[in-house]
Amino acid sequence: MTIPIHVLNDLREALGPQRVLTRPEELTVYAYDGSWADGKPEVVVNPVTTEQVAAVLRIADQERIPVVPRGAGTGLAGGSVPLRGIVLNLACMNRIREISPDDMVAVVEPGVINQTLQEALKPYKLMYPPDPASLYMSTIGGNVATNAGGPRCLKYGVTKDYVLGLEVVLPGGQVLRTGGRQIKNVTGYNLTQLFVGSEGTLGVITEIILRLLPAPAATATVMAAYARLEDAAHTVNAILAAGILPLTTELMDQACIHVVEQKLKMGLPIEAEALMLIAVDGEPEAVESQIRRVAEVCRKMHADP
Repeated sequence: MTIPIHVLNDLREALGPQRVLTRPEELTVYAYDGSWADGKPEVVVNPVTTEQVAAVLRIADQERIPVVPRGAGTGLAGGSVPLRGIVLNLACMNRIREISPDDMVAVVEPGVINQTLQEALKPYKLMYPPDPASLYMSTIGGNVATNAGGPRCLKYGVTKDYVLGLEVVLPGGQVLRTGGRQIKNVTGYNLTQLFVGSEGTLGVITEIILRLLPAPAATATVMAAYARLEDAAHTVNAILAAGILPLTTELMDQACIHVVEQKLKMGLPIEAEALMLIAVDGEPEAVESQIRRVAEVCRKMHADP
């Protein structure tokens, strides 16, 4: 399939010539993501407004040209890899439109980097809990499209638990708004959650209303080494059974320990079969009490003293 010249002209008229990329070296940049998959688009467009996104989808719908939405391209599922057609690059829609401490919501465009939002919330002593491993480069729009989680999901949940509302452009260019700013918004169909995790197959997300939480006052972490991997694995359930809901629980097997130690020279116990990293957060007094109890549970589960 080759994009007809009149379609390229329509895209240039709708977005401006500088926002429509067709040179081979430009297209190659958008031919892959964080997975092993690769493909090649026939054109890349870089909209900066909802109206421009709608114009692209109207043109594509009329001409029956496939469209692949894309954020930072950090995904591991191949969802932003094009086989042909148009790549709709949303990375230029990267404004934090609003942070409302009173409502405890943030309104962002899809190209906002997760870490950028996290940093912007610090002066307000607020937090956006979902923290995928790629948070330093992945976009909020991509996080919503894939329902991203992260180490904090054990305590705080995943992206779907924090999306209150969306602005979405549907195939054909119609703009739809779902949800709202209220936590208790239970009237009608839950269209917001239908789009979360849909990976761009139902529409293109152009605005996101996110629920925020107060940032914890303190955090603490325990590292426990185990002679047996099985004991480390059972520790997680033992901590939960003790009435403690950790912020994160991360397990490293011996192969990972060796690789990390070889790279970073941190003095990790390479003879251990497993390492557990367990973090808790909350008020300082509660954190101090919980981290002591976590350490006690780890010792009961045969962690090295």
